[in-house]
Amino acid sequence: MRKFKTIYLILFLITVSILFSPLNANHAEGFSPWPVDGITGKNAPDFTLKDISGKDIRLSSFKGSPVLLNFWATWCPYCRKERAELDSLYKEFRDSGLIIISVATDKSVQTVKRFIEKSPADYIVLTDKDGETASTYHVSGLPTSFLIDRDGKIRNKFVGFREWTGSGSKKLINDIVKK
Repeated sequence: MRKFKTIYLILFLITVSILFSPLNANHAEGFSPWPVDGITGKNAPDFTLKDISGKDIRLSSFKGSPVLLNFWATWCPYCRKERAELDSLYKEFRDSGLIIISVATDKSVQTVKRFIEKSPADYIVLTDKDGETASTYHVSGLPTSFLIDRDGKIRNKFVGFREWTGSGSKKLINDIVKK
């Protein structure tokens, strides 16, 4: 009897892992598995956060430009891996007007500053130490990214690591930059 319970448990775990594993991160172009969060297709909630030098940055000041808004943390291994992708993407698309805003959700601004000193970014890095902005955007895991069009509407939401330099991601960026 115990042997059958073990077999059923193993089969259950395999089934669950298959159902929830991404088959191809670049293939699901623009697919959001969380459409019920109600944020995709709506105006991006405005916010003002401080950059790592303490200067206030307001999202609405970038209206008219396509924005990739990325929530991350220094302790998150997938976030660290994604930073290189975002940096390459920014270098390729900045002349097309793409703005990348990276929002660190760490509680300590000093931790973020030290991390950025060791791993600088060419794009904007903000801090959301109380998590209020992440909560407004229904961030349930890190990294989480949003593509916001020139009109300030959220077009796509991505939860988890994404290969931003892959062909599927570049197509999405091209589409949002050209509009």
